Amino acid sequence: MVKSPDMDEIIRKSGESAADVVAFLEIVKRSMEPLQKRIAVIEGGINRFYAVERRGVGVLNTVHGKFWQFSFAIDDQWEKYSVIVKAKLDLETFIPIFSQKDRLILRTDSGCETGQVFGDQTCECYEQLKLAMQTIAEVGQGMIINIPRQDGRGMGLTFKLATLWIQDALKVHTVESAGLLAPGGVIDVRTYSGVICILKFFEVPPSCIINLATNNPEKVGVFSENGYVVAKDFVPIVIEPNEHTVNHLRAKEEYLNHQGLIKKNGE
Repeated sequence: MVKSPDMDEIIRKSGESAADVVAFLEIVKRSMEPLQKRIAVIEGGINRFYAVERRGVGVLNTVHGKFWQFSFAIDDQWEKYSVIVKAKLDLETFIPIFSQKDRLILRTDSGCETGQVFGDQTCECYEQLKLAMQTIAEVGQGMIINIPRQDGRGMGLTFKLATLWIQDALKVHTVESAGLLAPGGVIDVRTYSGVICILKFFEVPPSCIINLATNNPEKVGVFSENGYVVAKDFVPIVIEPNEHTVNHLRAKEEYLNHQGLIKKNGE
């Protein structure tokens, strides 16, 4: 068993009064209590309710400053959502307080274990995440919603690992490798109802214009269906290609309608 902390020493280190430390610890304990809401979302013309549960809140100290991180569970096919937010926090409701009410930078970040965790050089997901955090920090507020189970464009890690093997052995790009394995040629099965659930959980109103930090215009539809206006100009998340990513980025632009992945001459 761990020895009980010396509260007097903790109070001394914190520089706060004993009453303030006790009150703060009560706030933290409350943040650990699950809070569930039922939220209605429309996607693809289908309206359904989701159980959205906030399970935890904490602070991240990053090279881009402090962010709040939230752990969510949603009863959709993706289940787990990790959200980081640059904003103040309402310590009663644990809802972010955005200083700019009419506009919000938002990035949806699919899971990428191979690149973001283990450093695979054939994708730019890690660099995109860092750039999105930097952009939000410079603006002063924004949100990134990470969906770990959407690895491999929602096809899963097993599928993605197989495509990486094919790419390495046959020297093909990401779309070709996925097409060799995908049933019916469908290589992207991601859905974004959970993203809308989190916006509504945080009480972000439809009057707030969403600035999507993305290169994929296919993500816009679900926002429009739920009354949100997406700014026409996406927040660019452009990473300088390397010898491992350049062909994959070109393929995404050509076959998947992703935009602005590679800087054009003069940009």
